[in-house]
Amino acid sequence: MTLGLLSTFQMIFLVAGTAGLIFFLYWLKPPPQRFVVPSTLIWDRVLQERKRRNDFWRWLVSLLVALLIGLAMALSLGQPEMEVLSGRARRIAIVVDNSPTMTTVMSSGLTRWELAVEKVSELLAEGSVTSEYLLTDTGGTLPSSGFTNRARAFELLSELRPMMENKVRFPWIDVSLPKSTDGTIETEVYFVSDGVLVSEVPPNVKTVSVFETAVNVGITAFDLKTVPAEITRNESFLELSNFGLESVRVGVQVQGSGGARLDRVVSLRPGQVMSESLDMDSFISGPIRVLIDAPGDAFMLDNVAYSYIEAPRLVRTVLVTEGNDYLETLLNLEPRVSLEVVTPENFSVPATNEEAPDLFVFDRFASEAFPPAPVLLLQPPNASWLPVFSGKEKEELSLSGISSGHPLLAHVSLEDVVIELDTYVESGDYEVVAGTVEQPILLVGEAPARWAQLVFNLNTSNFPIQEGFPIFLSNALSWLPSIDVVATSLRTVTVPETLAVVNSTDGGEVDTIAVGGSTIFTPNAPNLFSVRTAKGDHVVAANLLDPAVSNVNTSFFLGNNSEVSANDILEGSVSGSELWFLLVFAALVVILVEWWTYHRRLTI
Repeated sequence: MTLGLLSTFQMIFLVAGTAGLIFFLYWLKPPPQRFVVPSTLIWDRVLQERKRRNDFWRWLVSLLVALLIGLAMALSLGQPEMEVLSGRARRIAIVVDNSPTMTTVMSSGLTRWELAVEKVSELLAEGSVTSEYLLTDTGGTLPSSGFTNRARAFELLSELRPMMENKVRFPWIDVSLPKSTDGTIETEVYFVSDGVLVSEVPPNVKTVSVFETAVNVGITAFDLKTVPAEITRNESFLELSNFGLESVRVGVQVQGSGGARLDRVVSLRPGQVMSESLDMDSFISGPIRVLIDAPGDAFMLDNVAYSYIEAPRLVRTVLVTEGNDYLETLLNLEPRVSLEVVTPENFSVPATNEEAPDLFVFDRFASEAFPPAPVLLLQPPNASWLPVFSGKEKEELSLSGISSGHPLLAHVSLEDVVIELDTYVESGDYEVVAGTVEQPILLVGEAPARWAQLVFNLNTSNFPIQEGFPIFLSNALSWLPSIDVVATSLRTVTVPETLAVVNSTDGGEVDTIAVGGSTIFTPNAPNLFSVRTAKGDHVVAANLLDPAVSNVNTSFFLGNNSEVSANDILEGSVSGSELWFLLVFAALVVILVEWWTYHRRLTI
């Protein structure tokens, strides 16, 4: 027998002190009470007939009962353990898979996560009070900081939740030493998982499966864009994938502002991926939501996707140039452009943001400071707020084969474009849309406002006479001054502003955290969020759109018989009960027995 809370000396002292106190209390006799009676004849007769031996035995039984109660309570304070009752002391490291696929609903009605919590609770409930537990997860929420007691491990488990993004891995745990520091208790490592997103597990780890095949049809791609040269029209691309094992009929519903709605039904075979464009002509500006519904679908995170249609508007544009009739003509032909042309000598930065236009176009010019609006730059000179360029020998380059998924180059072909490049660029806070870091052709940035820069001279290239150039300008007019619709996965979103207010589509304000000069929030489900900052408004469309996550049936447990059940793991315990609990229970039983014997005059 071992003790969980007290040392052996402390336990002996407590038991001896308890027994001595009970003996002392029973040795004490209350002083006799004196009564005045008219005669002692009757009482003398009573004393002669009374059996004093019976009083002694009643006193002795009472003493033994009191000793049993007191010693049981004293022993329970030390939380003694016997392996046959409490189980052996163990060191157990438990890794819980909190991947998004763990939210899949099983045939029992529980999610894989809820079943995993039950399995982990069974592991934590077994063993002895001196057992040590380490609880961590694949999402990095609980760092493996060390072993703790059972109560703390249960607290950590109650705080743990599934992750909403595919950023999980088996954490590092030092399992190279199979024994604890005293060399007596083996360290056991268990992994409770569905085996979908985390498949690389060390060989000395025992796995507990919560996997079960499920029906799932998911939205794996959804994109919404304005049709080039037709700013009032939008086109959308939708991709559905059937990750289940049977054919299903899927209902598709697209919802927009003003009650606009599109319904259709499609059939998908097992493993089939369906891609198609949807007619969005009847939808006006505002939020767009796509919903799908398949019978028995067990994974909800990929059944909805969000986007946003921005309202077309007149773009107030200021063109700063020494003279470029072709560029000026193209901008004037745009029906949504209100154009103002100024020379570099007459240009001045607007005093306030209210006076600023929606867009600046700098042709071979750059202001000393960043203008108070988005800007398109066409081979500007060096400026403090632009990437630093250095000269080199002129080189003629063909842009054949260069492509990009950036909105600026949507539907723009560079196949026949030839340019002259005579500059290098240094690394900085920008994105290379076309070209390479060493030899960029088109750069974009987001700070302090959105900007785009062509690094070559339009006059020495054939790009202006290509059919893609007007489309490029149209894309720039749409992307640069637009409300920033940021498409993101279900992960932590960082807004580079400290005073940002985030609201979801239902109008509720989302909890945010200010870190440094940024604001952070985490979507816990697909949704559309409006972000208001001092520099303008943004829209964040948070969607899953990850085939790896939606494919909830690709578990390494399929065909793998190496996993063990929790019942197989939890051996070495008869009842899982702890001895201190049994001692307290025995003390209560003896108290009831003492109460019964006292009322029947068997004890004193």
